Amino acid sequence: MSRHILLRRLLAAAESMVQGGLSKTTRRCGNPGCICHRDDNRRHGPHLYLTYRSEGKSRALYVPAEHAAEAQQAQGAWKQFGELASELAAKNRERLRRQWTSAKDKAERRKIHD
Repeated sequence: MSRHILLRRLLAAAESMVQGGLSKTTRRCGNPGCICHRDDNRRHGPHLYLTYRSEGKSRALYVPAEHAAEAQQAQGAWKQFGELASELAAKNRERLRRQWTSAKDKAERRKIHD
């Protein structure tokens, strides 16, 4: 894939990406009389959370059920961004290698002719 296409796709992913992972969790509610406190199989959920790290701490953002697809798309865009960035970095590294090799070759040819 060309650098131009990679950059365009990177920018598109950046528009909606959200760093973090998605996890489903069941919970006990705050009502001590609720069945969820007596029976682990009757806990509430599963509920979707976007998990991430901020200021050195793990955080979780509740994802309402009606926004699950949006959260999955945003997290998928983050993954895609990382993959595209790695591919672009590899292309940039190869470009530098060629530049440096070319510069070294030119310097060696100058030494021979001088």
